[in-house]
Order: sequence, then structure tokens, then C-alpha cells
Amino acid sequence: MKTSVIKILVLISIISCSGGKKDEIDLFNGLSFKMEEGETLANIDFITSDMYTKYFNSGNIQAPLFRHIKHAGYDIFIGIPYNTSIVAMVEDQLERKDSAITSFRSDSLRYYKNYKRDAYYITEYAAKAANKSLIYICTMSNTKELADSLFNELKLSERIIQ
Repeated sequence: MKTSVIKILVLISIISCSGGKKDEIDLFNGLSFKMEEGETLANIDFITSDMYTKYFNSGNIQAPLFRHIKHAGYDIFIGIPYNTSIVAMVEDQLERKDSAITSFRSDSLRYYKNYKRDAYYITEYAAKAANKSLIYICTMSNTKELADSLFNELKLSERIIQ
């Protein structure tokens, strides 16, 4: 009995001391991304990488896939743009002729775009963090309601923790 209690206490102590919060994933340069209920960090396999390239990483600006977050109703892809700036990313977006764009907003620190392509409601959000790092977040959902409620510009910006 005594041994079982000690094992349980040690286990609780190890779990409580494990680094990081369970509702955040570390990105890079001191940035984290806030996870919501039902989201899991998924492995990046060939299918995921191919989907990301097809929908998000096929333009002049390259932002390799860094993290993939999976949920029953949507996918979140986090890329790390390199050798570029927000201004260049906005210019690249404006050069694309896409009539499906529902909304596009930008300034010197971020851009936000949402649209429907194939069967997906898609959001793209790029931002320059306080430490000058660029982050690129793309989401795909099967329903407009999820895209509008979870992936609007404010909600996405609040999920980046600096």
C-alpha cells in the first residue's frame, strides 16, 4: 500500500513538473501557439505536406510547414516564412487572381485572407511578431461557421503567444 502511494505521488509530481503548458505548443524564437479543446499536434506526413503545398505553399514566397494541428472539424497549418517580409507576402497575395476571396486585409505587420476553395473554407494569416519573426497560419474547415468563428483575424492573432 505504501509503495503504491509513493508511486502515485512521484507520478503526479513528474506530470506537474513537465515543462510547458498543455494548451500551448512551442514554435520558435520564444513564440507559442494556443491550442483549443479537441486539437492535437499531428505528425507531418507526405499527405499533409502535399495538401499544405497544394493550398498554401505554391507561390513565390516560401513558408515551409512547421506544425500541423488536427481537429475533427478543421486543420491548422503553421509555416515559417523565410527570406521575406510581410510587404512581400502581401504583394504576392495581391498578384494572385482569385475571385473566391471573401476578405483580404493587410498592414505593415500582418495580413488576413479568407476564401472558399474546393470544399474548404480557408483562412490565411501572416504576422510579424514583436521579436521580428514571421509566422504564417493557414486553416481549412468544412464549414463556414467554424471558419468565421474560430479563424477570424482577432481569434488567430490571440492564439499567437509572444
